[in-house]
Amino acid sequence: MIEARRNSLGITLAVLAAVGLGLAVPLSRYAYEGGGNGITVAATRACLMAVGLPLFCLLSGRALALPWRAWGHCVGLGALMAMMFYGHVGAVEFISVGLAVLLFFTYPPMIAVLNIVMLRERLGPASLIAVAMAFLGLALMLGVSLDVVDLRGVALALGAGMAAAWNAVWLVRSMQEHDPIVITTHMALVAAAVLLVLCLSFGSIAWPVSAAGWGGLSAVVLLQASSVPAYFLGLSYIGAMRSAMFTNAQPLISISAAYLLFGEVMTPVQLLGGALVLGGIWLMQISKRREN
Repeated sequence: MIEARRNSLGITLAVLAAVGLGLAVPLSRYAYEGGGNGITVAATRACLMAVGLPLFCLLSGRALALPWRAWGHCVGLGALMAMMFYGHVGAVEFISVGLAVLLFFTYPPMIAVLNIVMLRERLGPASLIAVAMAFLGLALMLGVSLDVVDLRGVALALGAGMAAAWNAVWLVRSMQEHDPIVITTHMALVAAAVLLVLCLSFGSIAWPVSAAGWGGLSAVVLLQASSVPAYFLGLSYIGAMRSAMFTNAQPLISISAAYLLFGEVMTPVQLLGGALVLGGIWLMQISKRREN
């Protein structure tokens, strides 16, 4: 009975996290149309997490102290998190929601490549096919997009995906013995500091000037700041593999919301590329489950 409740709670949290993170990206467009910019949205989100996560740790009885060596890792991981925060939502300032989220979601095959290069991990035939599918999808999306889209958005989305991949590999290699919520808290503190310094150094703070813009900014910040702890809690109840299956719904939620809210439609080739990316991720996860 207890196990069934844990399972139900874990699935509920994973679904809520996927929906929250999936909706945050398209809603950020309201902030940009209202006069805000990506780095301001990202910095605001990071600051809220930097305040909210320590409170969450204290309320849940988690000790915030870390060894100096672990905190040193958190500095590097937090810098990567800053790039993830900015690139994930900031790309939508320059390119469509659908293209932004699909480019970002190339990070799972990037993780596989990093594991091969850095950890000498051997992938089975199914995993190799999955990686090839994902990168073929990326090539298709970029092939029809680079001449007609703002390259700043492409760079931000892919940069965020690469930061997410490096972040995941680094966490697995160096931080497995620590509570993921506590580690995320320290990473969020560093990310907030990095983004604030960038905003102040380049004078790039731009707040929305309309009610819709402030609504979009608030929605992004609240959804993302609450979804990250929900994801990690769900992870602790149902494990990484099952959580990842729900995470894969994020691009579909973002693309559907962008269509309903803004009428955004991707080209057939972009959709084919996106389908290959998501299909490759799904195949990779299935093959990993069978290997384990």
